[in-house]
Amino acid sequence: MRCERRQGGFTLIELLVVIAIIALLISILMPSLARAREQARRAYCLANLRGVGQAALCYADEDSKNLLIPIHRMMVTHMPAQDYWLHRTAMWFAVGGRSAQEMFLTDAGPRDLGDNTEWAAETRPLNRYIYGEIHQSEAREQKLFRCPSDKGYPEHPDIDDSPIENAGRACYDTLGSSYRASLYGQFPAIGASYDGAFAIGPWGHTLATITQPSQVAAFGEPTFFNMIGQDDGAVNPDPVIAIGWHGLWMRDNLVFCDGSARPTRAAGHESVGEDAARDGMGVGSNWDMISRGPGWRFDLWPTPGARIWALDPDNLLWNPPYTAQPNERWKTWPFKGAQDNLREGS
Repeated sequence: MRCERRQGGFTLIELLVVIAIIALLISILMPSLARAREQARRAYCLANLRGVGQAALCYADEDSKNLLIPIHRMMVTHMPAQDYWLHRTAMWFAVGGRSAQEMFLTDAGPRDLGDNTEWAAETRPLNRYIYGEIHQSEAREQKLFRCPSDKGYPEHPDIDDSPIENAGRACYDTLGSSYRASLYGQFPAIGASYDGAFAIGPWGHTLATITQPSQVAAFGEPTFFNMIGQDDGAVNPDPVIAIGWHGLWMRDNLVFCDGSARPTRAAGHESVGEDAARDGMGVGSNWDMISRGPGWRFDLWPTPGARIWALDPDNLLWNPPYTAQPNERWKTWPFKGAQDNLREGS
């Protein structure tokens, strides 16, 4: 008796089983692959920040005033009240980077930070030091200043560092850089025109006078500055704010004043506490200007503050002896013995 030979191939059930197994394996592997991809992006970002930090150190070494954070011309330029978000946000990103390729959106309308403006790549002082003369044809890509995970500021009512109109748009595209400088200091009140500034952190200070440079933040991802809280000291527990571009809870990349860069855990402002600051540090009513957390700090105590610029020579909020400060704050750190490294924009 002759047997018929079965032809090779899979049955429909066998195919469905194989497909189901493949889908299951993909669902198991995808999160791991996504985490690995983000880990690579985080490492790339950290290498960028390390490069920015080393360039800033070299800049300070050659700068006549030994300033670690270069002074962009817009840091010493009057900006009217309707341009509040330019000095509140754009100025922080202007040390280096490219000409913005998209409009920066604000509640007062869009602002152009691109070619042929005072924010263009060729005006950014750290660019000129790193790349030499920057021309428009070369200003499209300044990859040292681009985080590959840059998603911009999140859309959330507690974000006070950037206008909500620009939420969800990459900082690299709209501001020219993914990284902001640590311009910790005193600025005009919300809604006021920008006509003077006084620094409490590394901005405007000589490198030689920065105490504990391995702890003082110089540049970083803006998401870190969201995590530490709002200007009024309120802590931001919302996950929208507490998770940065790299998907880490209360942790993002910073580069410090000694050129070292590392993922850094965020925490609230004024972590020293009022009693310790008043009694142990001798800062009087200025205890609330102490801003630090685990492994990082923004303030330079005990180094006195530094005057950045002042439009009105009679305004004692920006000019020595700073007697316009309330409650005699000017008699103690950071105003007492403040540095005056005022200079024109580069």
